[in-house]
Amino acid sequence: MSLAELRDLFIVIFSLLAIGATIFLLVLSFLLFRKVRSILDSGRATVGNVRDMTSLVSKEIIKPLAVIAGMVQGLHRALEFMSRSSKRKEGTRSDRGE
Repeated sequence: MSLAELRDLFIVIFSLLAIGATIFLLVLSFLLFRKVRSILDSGRATVGNVRDMTSLVSKEIIKPLAVIAGMVQGLHRALEFMSRSSKRKEGTRSDRGE
């Protein structure tokens, strides 16, 4: 067997091994993709559930509490304003010496 024939034999053997390795990697990648896809679908469903729950909590709890807090703060400021203005009126009467 000459050197050229040996070289050609090695080229054919390594080419067949490369094709086999490529097919093996493709099959492995496809199987991995199927597993990961199911995990990603499950993750998307979980994210959708969390999004729905946060939206529900926001609509049903947070917004009404914000409205109530705004009303309480406004009432507090109004009472504070009235008490300041009544103290000023009392202070101006005592300053006159009456």
